[in-house]
Amino acid sequence: MSDAVTAPATDPDVDALDALCRELAEAADAVGEAARYASGLAFGARLPAGALVARSSRRRRAWRTLLRTLTDPAGLGWAPRGRGVARAGWFAGILTRRESLAVSAAVCGLKARIRVATAGRPELLADPGCAAVLRAVDGGRQADAARAFRQILRERGTGPAFTLLSPAFADILAWHALTDENPFNDHAGWQVATGRAVTAEPLLGIGAAVRAFCAREPGGAGRSTPADHGRTSPSSRSNP
Repeated sequence: MSDAVTAPATDPDVDALDALCRELAEAADAVGEAARYASGLAFGARLPAGALVARSSRRRRAWRTLLRTLTDPAGLGWAPRGRGVARAGWFAGILTRRESLAVSAAVCGLKARIRVATAGRPELLADPGCAAVLRAVDGGRQADAARAFRQILRERGTGPAFTLLSPAFADILAWHALTDENPFNDHAGWQVATGRAVTAEPLLGIGAAVRAFCAREPGGAGRSTPADHGRTSPSSRSNP
């Protein structure tokens, strides 16, 4: 992003990025559904109970394989999804800032979409406040992005601030929702990231993301993802 801000001539290929955004959204959705299905098997009633009482070790091995699939940082990351035990596992991931491949792919796609929305818009990149927000998003600096936006709010007011970032604001909010410390806006961020219809419930989550994004103090350093810092420190703070 910093290159795009300082040298508009190097703007990305918008068509290629647009196609990549769609593929990343589809990949994130597919990985999320795979994690949900595996969670249903691993934490459902039949397999765990059978694995615990079975004389044969085959069922126990199958159960352990599923558990590893749902917790391996080199695989799906920390990926429990669903209700009951899966929900508790997801919340444990929140507390320990575990990684999630599905969320990482979604965050990467959102950042690419933000680049698409701002490409060819020199007035956005030439504006110091807007450029600061976009640089922070591109660099995965959640607290810096929120701080830069609050600065715009203080200097220009709410209306101009939202208008300034309007081409990418929904995606910026979704990125913020998937990387901040608030678990209750993750579903809304996931809906936006994967292109699903945003119903009334996710809209409440987006409202929470707006409030968090505009809050005076960041709620913490936020979550990191492979899209932000390479493949080394993603986070799974979402159970979309």
